[in-house]
Amino acid sequence: MLVIGLTGPVAGRLTDRYGPKTLILSGAVISGAGLMLLSQATEIWHLYVLYLVVGIGMSGAGVVPVGAAISNWFTRRRGTAMGITTAGIALGALLIVPLTDYLISISWQTAFLVLGVINFILIIPPVMLVMKTRPEDAGLLPDGAAPLDEVTIAEMEAVPGAEVSFDVEPQWTVSKAMRSPSYWLMVAAFFLGGTAIAGILQNEVTFLEAMPIPGIAAVAAIALGFTGGIGGLGKLAFGYLADKISSKYAAILCFSLQLVGVVILIVTQSVAMVWVFVVVFGFAMGGNITLQPLITGELFGTKSFGAIFGWVVLAGAVGAALGPVLMGAIYDASGSYSLAFTTVLVIYAVAIAALFFARRPRLNAGDAVTAG
Repeated sequence: MLVIGLTGPVAGRLTDRYGPKTLILSGAVISGAGLMLLSQATEIWHLYVLYLVVGIGMSGAGVVPVGAAISNWFTRRRGTAMGITTAGIALGALLIVPLTDYLISISWQTAFLVLGVINFILIIPPVMLVMKTRPEDAGLLPDGAAPLDEVTIAEMEAVPGAEVSFDVEPQWTVSKAMRSPSYWLMVAAFFLGGTAIAGILQNEVTFLEAMPIPGIAAVAAIALGFTGGIGGLGKLAFGYLADKISSKYAAILCFSLQLVGVVILIVTQSVAMVWVFVVVFGFAMGGNITLQPLITGELFGTKSFGAIFGWVVLAGAVGAALGPVLMGAIYDASGSYSLAFTTVLVIYAVAIAALFFARRPRLNAGDAVTAG
């Protein structure tokens, strides 16, 4: 996961240069080959090296190029489309994890080989046969709109008082975006969000098992699984919501519900309250990965989406890597989770404030182009 994040900016630049389709196909080949080679590992360092390879491949076939493709194809219902797309993550976990568990019972070598083959089959043929980088490649416009030909435009202009207008999208580049305070507010928000989510998930079972609640030990591990599983519904819901109230305010609601979920976890006194936490936090947590590309596109357009969004992915991954370490260090120093969870509440509050002040910036008139 850390490799996926660290290579996000590179994946973004390559996406902008060669297109999402090329990068996804290349990533699928690399990750599939890495998984199959893992079946031949005989030393511990083989695992580290080959997991690095798999991480690089999954970065190429992951959320950066997929987010770019969805942003190219959809404008009005981009949130819904992104929600459906990212819900595949939860669906994949629901199906692949039990399959992997079964394959490991045969042998771990078999598991790696089959996962590599599945990687090839599920990604490469559909992308090669179906995927187009932009709707223009299929003679279309975003959202399935029919393109206006020169004759139609001339007919419209011939009508007295008629005006033909086109959307204007600023030509944001990475360097221009990085000079905008809104960009760093967005990056900070998802860095903090990644820190909080990973910190909570990594320590959820340990925290629950230590609670003096009858039967909690049998529920803790199951609750963690459901926390991730219910996130699939959150991806769909927050994607849809982003189309209705803007992705920025959907993200503020997403982080706010996560904060409420942590409060519920802190005050939990029964197994029933544990399941309330699972529903609230798990549902809200699911919206995080859906909303990241949506806010990026909303604030900075699609011109250099991959390169700009790659740094957001990097920030989220570094935060996710830091979260469990931070929570563990606070627990070791204080001897309880009280201070650790209080810190998480503060992190969420700062992330919400950062999103609130992140506004769509403007470029000079010379930096905008007429689309269409």
